[in-house]
Amino acid sequence: MIRAVVARVIAGLVLILLLTLMTFAIWSIIPVDPAIYLNPNATPEQRAAIRHELGFDRPLPEQWGSYVWRLGTEADFGNTLSAVPQPVRPILTSALGPTLSLVLGGFALMLLLAVPLGVLCARRAGSALDRAILTFSVLGLVLHPFIVGLVLRQVFSGSLGLAPAGGYCPIRGEAPVFTDGFRSSSCGGLLDWTHHMWLPWMTFALFFLPLYVRFVRSHVLEQLGQLYVVTARAKGVPERRLVRGHVAQNASGPIVAMVAVDVAAIVTTAIYVETIFGLPGIGRIVASSLSGGSGYDLKLILGVVVLVAIAIMLLNLFADLIIRALDPRVRLGRASD
Repeated sequence: MIRAVVARVIAGLVLILLLTLMTFAIWSIIPVDPAIYLNPNATPEQRAAIRHELGFDRPLPEQWGSYVWRLGTEADFGNTLSAVPQPVRPILTSALGPTLSLVLGGFALMLLLAVPLGVLCARRAGSALDRAILTFSVLGLVLHPFIVGLVLRQVFSGSLGLAPAGGYCPIRGEAPVFTDGFRSSSCGGLLDWTHHMWLPWMTFALFFLPLYVRFVRSHVLEQLGQLYVVTARAKGVPERRLVRGHVAQNASGPIVAMVAVDVAAIVTTAIYVETIFGLPGIGRIVASSLSGGSGYDLKLILGVVVLVAIAIMLLNLFADLIIRALDPRVRLGRASD
């Protein structure tokens, strides 16, 4: 167990190093001078002085090494590339709450729908209900989250008025609410948070729901054909107890592993959903940093890359531990290595 945890952590640290190095390398070939964005009227001498102050005139390995050293020793993500530089870490910290609210709530809603639907399809494979759900999942796979979000916002916010069109209310504390550009009130707490988040959660969940329904159905069908299921049925074990106690447990390991693999898709979907509903999360930072309006803010981009790499490391570690806990064959197989 300890060996597996250490191996995952080391692999995660290597991933962070490689991703930050690749980010530096890609940023270095973009034909954009950050000095122009910081001072559009600067002379060539002033631009050279700005690049020197920011350290962009140094060799790429030296820039990368300096960033990694400060990140590892001081947890320093650097400052933004703006006329008034701001520390990146507080920006990422404030954006992490809305993104976690979106991702955790959206995935929880998706799993609450996908698991029962997938099990239902597997238990009634080939029926009209199974074909109907699979047809829905095929249609869902081709829809872009941006389209889904715009349609849901138009229906539930515009036509029915059941949800705010955008904005975010923290579950703890208060945040201002703006109407037509002017502050009208403040919101916060569990009820306001849920009221503002349920529509983004639905948008997020509907994007992943078709794929996970088919995935759950496939693995439950596979388990239903195993010899231990046939034996349990022959002994008179009730079908509901069999599915809940044995089949669902054996099929849950691959589902957990799939969640860990989907980190990249999660981040991409979060960018679209946060853009549609105006959530001040990590996705909005990515969109603004890559828009070019602020000179492709390297330190903000690097901060997001590091956060995503840490998420990949933690999710893979979590998935590995869950699979080992659920499947004794994995524990025995690794113990014998």
